[in-house]
Amino acid sequence: MVDIILFLKNNLADHFALYFIPLYILGGRPAAVLSAQFLGYKISFILPIVVMLDTLQIPMFYFLYSTISDRLVMKKFSERAEKKQKKLRGSKLFDWMQVMGAPGVVAITMLPVKGCGMWSGVLLAKLLNFPKSTSYSLLIAGSILGCAFLLGLGEGLLRLLSLVMNELCI
Repeated sequence: MVDIILFLKNNLADHFALYFIPLYILGGRPAAVLSAQFLGYKISFILPIVVMLDTLQIPMFYFLYSTISDRLVMKKFSERAEKKQKKLRGSKLFDWMQVMGAPGVVAITMLPVKGCGMWSGVLLAKLLNFPKSTSYSLLIAGSILGCAFLLGLGEGLLRLLSLVMNELCI
């Protein structure tokens, strides 16, 4: 098992810049942040890249939520956005986040669980009728706090792994 991990670390680390963005797109913030951290990249590399990628999503999601087009691709995105909006409106999490207001937008944006993140944060900010300038600040703050949370989680896992490996070697 250790050999497989070392093999992946050595081969993936050489070309990680090529894999980082697709990994972020497919696996989201948790997959990208934790994999970069496990491969030895520092916070000075991880945090700005992930926050930039999160920030680049905000205008796209605002556009998707506010624009309805006759094009097939836009219809699919609009249908998905409407389904997500209905699902989010019916959830207890949304009720709680709506009561929280601005801190709710930050909280739902930073949570590293399925259904949270920038997509849901933009939706919540739009549903709460926050001005874009306010929502951008809240969403970027949620992204930074989410990255910090994941980096702390990753650091804890790395320390636990090193403790276990040291105990196995002794």
